[in-house]
Amino acid sequence: KMERQPVSFVHSCDIDGVEQGANSNNTNGHNSYVIAGGDINITKTPSMDVESRIYGNGLQTVIVREMSEDEKAKLAKFQISSEINAMDEVEKQIEKLSMKKAHTEPLKLFFLGCIAGWWVGLAVIITTTLSGGIPKEVRDAWPMLPKLFVGIFFPAAIWFIVIFGGELFTGNSMYMIVGLIAKRVTIWELLYNWSVVLVSNFAGCVATVYFFGYLTDLFVSEPTHSYITHVAEYKVHLKPEVAFLRAIPANALVCTCILFGMSAKDMTGKLFGMWFPIFVFAASGFEHAIANMAYVPLGLMYGANADYKNWLYQNLLLVILGNVVGGGLIVGLSDYYLFDWTKAVHRVNAAVLSKLGEQEFTEENLRKVFASFDEDGNGTIERSEFDQALANMGVKAPRDLIDTLWTNSDTDGNGCLDFEEFCDLLRKMRDFEKYGHDDVRFQKPANMQA
Repeated sequence: KMERQPVSFVHSCDIDGVEQGANSNNTNGHNSYVIAGGDINITKTPSMDVESRIYGNGLQTVIVREMSEDEKAKLAKFQISSEINAMDEVEKQIEKLSMKKAHTEPLKLFFLGCIAGWWVGLAVIITTTLSGGIPKEVRDAWPMLPKLFVGIFFPAAIWFIVIFGGELFTGNSMYMIVGLIAKRVTIWELLYNWSVVLVSNFAGCVATVYFFGYLTDLFVSEPTHSYITHVAEYKVHLKPEVAFLRAIPANALVCTCILFGMSAKDMTGKLFGMWFPIFVFAASGFEHAIANMAYVPLGLMYGANADYKNWLYQNLLLVILGNVVGGGLIVGLSDYYLFDWTKAVHRVNAAVLSKLGEQEFTEENLRKVFASFDEDGNGTIERSEFDQALANMGVKAPRDLIDTLWTNSDTDGNGCLDFEEFCDLLRKMRDFEKYGHDDVRFQKPANMQA
């Protein structure tokens, strides 16, 4: 049994000398932790030694160097260099893209939706060729093989849509819900985008598999014919609740794939980042509404024992709803509440505008609010007064957000806000909250990290 014995580290001693523990170095401080028999003694020793552990005579001494103030300051400023875009920056980009999608003219939006349907249709053709090309007896004995091929090659559809272009309903379920919650788009703009893109995705998928999968007689012979008809029949006859539940993780993974693609800064990162989530959804056998718009019509064209009516009402509508839940509510809302920059803007705006209450933006009312910020009454608001006013209102917001608001409001760069600059800030806050206008005052600088 080891005896409890305090030990100090001596720079010049050997291992055996540790137990005696004479202290002879008068430089920087360390904490010495002596572990013996389950007890710990802590002894301050002035030592610059870099060794962290000394073992001798059954005792263990751990040296922990105390940080200087300069080192603490450097550590506070340290940031890990990143080869990807930060998730809060990705969320900001999703908000801006939701505005773009909401204001795309109908004909262009329909065309882009057809393009996305074209890419999905081509991916269905290649996966049917490969998976259906496996002999039926092998598919029956090894049912994971067709799913494996689908998982490997179906991600090509997302690659083409993201890199070449296209509007995909399932991806837009995330974009538009984030935009709605962030007050970037209205509910009517959301419904406009979803309805046009959904119809155009359907048109693109059906046209692609009809002209290039059916009229080309690609799947008239076995084993591909039995494969595509089986896939269509299987999907149409799924129980409604099963179709709905399988659709939730499908689009959650698709939207995660989009987030991964936006996070990557180079093409290799984008391709690989987008591939794996789609592989997981496709190989698992989850239900994706737009993929079903190609698989099921193609199977029906080749004589599957099902009809469009049952597919539309018993499968497709429920899969659409499940996709919205998975992509829009689960991934979209999670992304917004975890990484949103704008929600902090809303907190600041709400607090400052509460000073006005229900009053109009008249000069008299604005001067009252201005006076509540101008504590020293000198006719300008200094930065310290601005910060103190926000603190008095209980505003909790990132420091870089307050810095951004201040820098972009102090238009003449004199270090304070005059009445006109302050009024302009309040009007921008009002417009941002009321109309969702994207103004430079509320945009996070690219070089700032939340």
